[in-house]
Amino acid sequence: MTQHKVVADDSLSAMDEISRVLGKDAVILKTQKINGKIEILGSNNIEDIASSNAKKINKKKNNFSHLFSNHNLENDNKVRKFSTLIQNKNIKNSSSSQNLSQVKSDNFDTNFVDIETFKTFTTKIENLLKNMIISDIDDFNKDKNNSLTIDLLKKGFSKKVISEYQEKIINNKEIEDLELFFYHHLAKKLVFPYEEQIINSDVLFINGATGSGKTTLCAKLSSYILDNLLSANEKHKLSIINFGPKSSDYSELLNFGKLLNLNVASVSSLNDLIQLVEENKIKTKLIIDVSQENRNLSGYSDYLEKMTLNKSCSNLLTVPASTNKNMINLMMNFYKNSFPTIALTKLDESHISADELSIFAELNCKIGILSGSRSIIGSIAFAKSEVLAQYMKDISV
Repeated sequence: MTQHKVVADDSLSAMDEISRVLGKDAVILKTQKINGKIEILGSNNIEDIASSNAKKINKKKNNFSHLFSNHNLENDNKVRKFSTLIQNKNIKNSSSSQNLSQVKSDNFDTNFVDIETFKTFTTKIENLLKNMIISDIDDFNKDKNNSLTIDLLKKGFSKKVISEYQEKIINNKEIEDLELFFYHHLAKKLVFPYEEQIINSDVLFINGATGSGKTTLCAKLSSYILDNLLSANEKHKLSIINFGPKSSDYSELLNFGKLLNLNVASVSSLNDLIQLVEENKIKTKLIIDVSQENRNLSGYSDYLEKMTLNKSCSNLLTVPASTNKNMINLMMNFYKNSFPTIALTKLDESHISADELSIFAELNCKIGILSGSRSIIGSIAFAKSEVLAQYMKDISV
């Protein structure tokens, strides 16, 4: 007898009957419930037993638990250590530049990541962790000072900028508004008294990207100088120069000149600019609107750096509000040796974020002018630490 069917009131009784008739090695081929009774088909045939065991093995392999239960951790650790020793030895002995991809041992092959790939991975991890702080969240309820760093990070200020003032802020127990205290510290670091620079400068270079508000700022500076530094019969002591390609359209600058009753000249070559500046810088205050295309002229960068070594020459760099930090970094890197003062423009169209203010502080930039673009002629706002601090508090709300 190889197969036997049992019908019983319950599974236990049916299993006992199968075991009694077919023996303890019997396997269950089928179980079903019919009319309230349990029907079991069993077998002690060698082929049925082998087939049943194979199904059990396959089922076990498909279970996630085998990933852990069949894993020999101690042996894997030994393999890993041995593989590392082989890898280090091969790196030292290798004279080629090919990456190490595989090291073979007696009974195993282990794949390795090359050094350059690992460096790239660690760099990405470092960037991800740059502004991350790991702390016990329960500590933030004990003292309001401890949560200030987290609050400022949420607002967008960088960890590097916050860390510069963190010790002063946390250790000073007498300050009521710690956040405003931070804003004042950051504002003092950023603000530069540019009004005095305008008075003392014979030549003002206005640099910046196309559309950054250079021409409008040029008109505003001219208006300020006429209203505050020169009398009505001294307009001849102020001139505007357009430094751009021959094909450039400077009609807007010409219109500003007519409106202000000022002379507007245009030059395209660096030699012509140098000659014009040398002939007029002593007897006339010059404002030079530098085209984006001309900043890359051979020799211009060196000339600008040489000129700004003299206190009577100033480099004003226009940066529109909402300029991303990567662009700010590129611009400051280009002009870093010509001592640029930042003019934040188009503030009536958008606002400066905490992210932008942070990169200005990290690069040790100096902000001298705050300006809009909708009002063409009018007084410009010189940056003051109190105003900038209040501005930072307002945009953080």
